[in-house]
Amino acid sequence: MRQFMLVSLFGILLADVMLGLGLSLAPGLSLKNAMLYLLFTALILEFILTDRDPLSETWPLHMAWALLIFYASFTWLTIVLLGLHRGYSTVQSFISLKSQLADIFLFLLVYLYGPKDSLKSINVLQWLVALLVLVNLITFVDFLNIVDLGVINERSDGRLTGPVREVNQYGAVLIVLIPLTVGLMLGSTGALKLVYAVGAAMAVVLLGLTVSRGSYVGLAVGATIALYFARHHVRKRAIVRGSIVAAVVVAVAALSVAIVNPEGFLDKFNVAGLDMNNISSGRLDVWRRLLTKMSYWPVSFLTGYGFNAYRALIGIYGDPHNTYLLYWFNLGLIGLGLYLFITVWIIRYVFKSLNYISEELKPLVIGFATGFISVHIAVFFVTIYTPWLFIWALAGTTLRIIVDDRRKNALESTEEEEQL
Repeated sequence: MRQFMLVSLFGILLADVMLGLGLSLAPGLSLKNAMLYLLFTALILEFILTDRDPLSETWPLHMAWALLIFYASFTWLTIVLLGLHRGYSTVQSFISLKSQLADIFLFLLVYLYGPKDSLKSINVLQWLVALLVLVNLITFVDFLNIVDLGVINERSDGRLTGPVREVNQYGAVLIVLIPLTVGLMLGSTGALKLVYAVGAAMAVVLLGLTVSRGSYVGLAVGATIALYFARHHVRKRAIVRGSIVAAVVVAVAALSVAIVNPEGFLDKFNVAGLDMNNISSGRLDVWRRLLTKMSYWPVSFLTGYGFNAYRALIGIYGDPHNTYLLYWFNLGLIGLGLYLFITVWIIRYVFKSLNYISEELKPLVIGFATGFISVHIAVFFVTIYTPWLFIWALAGTTLRIIVDDRRKNALESTEEEEQL
């Protein structure tokens, strides 16, 4: 039942985002949130009323998330009580705090603790990836007008916005999904292996159609970093094979983009006669304004101006297109440091776990690590919102698989030593 609820929650969120269903029950409360809070409440009651053991391995992650939410809430309350920023929306900022931090943390927790063991977690993960592949299939069919479903719309420049209705945010989802799907493919056999292969290839083509340079850079750099950290767990022959397959798929994706949207693709990569600000699509100018504003009040480099303050103070210039600078402006080095700790802790834990988990799970874990690193490279060039819910649901499910397998293997090793 709980597995069904977790998959349903993910599916409802996908449908709501893609179809714009507007499943709102009240301000700040949607059907998705109601299911999320119900699942979280059930978990709390389970821990209180039973002897279920929390995952002690992940406590640093939980504490960092809790501190980040506490500090963001503290800055929000300070702004409200002292009236620090003119035009600051108290209610909207509170709803944003809940959706952009608290709800993401709850998604991580329910997908981490929801399944009872690694087998159920693997089953949930397979369903989550299957839902994303299905959405990509709908996007592929609709965008290329194989069948006009009227669901997916393209931008005026022909770039693919996908089900999340924004090119860079859709790109962020794809660069997490592609290596994760490849990891599942390498650990599968028969028809399922073919399904994952087709799903990964289709996602690469769709990524090409977004023409999201930040996502391209994120995936390329993320894959390189992941391969370096996992070098002792990957055979050289597999690297050569994977590189050849990747080159073929990228070539097909580039050809697809050139056929479907040649003007948009070439214009995005035409840098002749342009200065750095134009090459960065105006990002450098936005970043300069952000850092200049912080320099007016130097203590803001440490404390930030407060949660969601960017929108009130310099939001007129648009999105900052940099998740880390947005954290720094709003929550200072305190908030940015906490988020960086969360990111680095997960990456370090995942790669260390390669020494302790079963061989058959390593492709999946390396695939997840590649996607997780890739998206955290990409968000240096973009700020994403709704996609974080999908990403942290996948992270929670994968972490549970890793933790359970590490425990199982440690227990088996202990029993073997005792027998000797």
